[in-house]
Amino acid sequence: MNNIPNKIYNDTNSKDNDNNSNNINHLKKLFKEKNNILFLCHHNADPDAIGGALGLKYLANSFNKSKKSNIIISTNSVSKLTRNILSELNETVEIVNYPKLLDVVCFVDTSSLNQVLIDENKLSDKKVILIDHHKKTDLVDMCDFVIVDENSTSVCEIVANIFKKINIYPPKNIRTALLCGIVYDTKHLKLATEGTFNIISWLIRDISFQKILYLLTQESDESKKLAHLKACSRMELRIIKRGNRKYIVGLSNSSSNEASCAKTMVSIGADIAFVVAIRKKDNEIRVSARCRKPISKQVHLGVLMEKIAKKLNGRGGGHAEAAGLNANFEKGAPKDEIIKEVLNLCANMFEKELN
Repeated sequence: MNNIPNKIYNDTNSKDNDNNSNNINHLKKLFKEKNNILFLCHHNADPDAIGGALGLKYLANSFNKSKKSNIIISTNSVSKLTRNILSELNETVEIVNYPKLLDVVCFVDTSSLNQVLIDENKLSDKKVILIDHHKKTDLVDMCDFVIVDENSTSVCEIVANIFKKINIYPPKNIRTALLCGIVYDTKHLKLATEGTFNIISWLIRDISFQKILYLLTQESDESKKLAHLKACSRMELRIIKRGNRKYIVGLSNSSSNEASCAKTMVSIGADIAFVVAIRKKDNEIRVSARCRKPISKQVHLGVLMEKIAKKLNGRGGGHAEAAGLNANFEKGAPKDEIIKEVLNLCANMFEKELN
């Protein structure tokens, strides 16, 4: 696209308001000029990813007046919680593997290509954008236009600030979606900053905060409860000593819900947890990692999982306290041996990073 720089790194909390305004103007220009836009979210899309995408879609439709516009939100799966929020807001998204890539592909809340199912070779002739708050990975190098704020608590906070800076007050359903994403990704405001509370106060007019909490509340289904219990029953504990400090590493595997399994292992005592899931049907290895905040100040999980993924010829990334990776699982390979090898690699790489 003419007159748009190849790379734009935006810090939505920066004091350089002129630079922020320029970046937002480039985004507005893109939305005005391009009719076919795909907002792509990571697999098992959570409220932050979908809330951010709904906000961006609304913005794109606001600036694009063409009757031929085709603006879509797509993911290969959404979480049960997200599905309930979409139903409540009467919103829909495309759920499909390998979606048709439109002229503009905007990755939302997605730090790595391992989090989506697309034909990446077809990205070469597309305008590729990334709007995210995770640690930057190799995906940034594939993008033409990038708005990343690693200090933001959620992608919904970034999108809400864009609305505020261009003086557009979104409708109630979009504000509700953005609030759900912010509250979800801040762990019900436990990770909220002063900026988070400022943008919440701007968004929440005529919206009950109790309604937001209700939308983010769900009873764990039986399959998830069983997955947690089985992962904990299989858990191997390793103790790493550094001076007077001992680190408890939890290692396990699960056939599903690996992310919440890792979270549960940390909640019951592990300092850091790695859970492997083998998807034979998809020829895929998935690893989810979670850790306590003090650990994240020593080892950034997003960086660690990116390094581990490269050892497995896969892709990884994420937050300081929550991250994951995907790698190829060779058909016919011994599942139990692969799980053991991957967990050993995770534990050893973590120990190495501590050094």
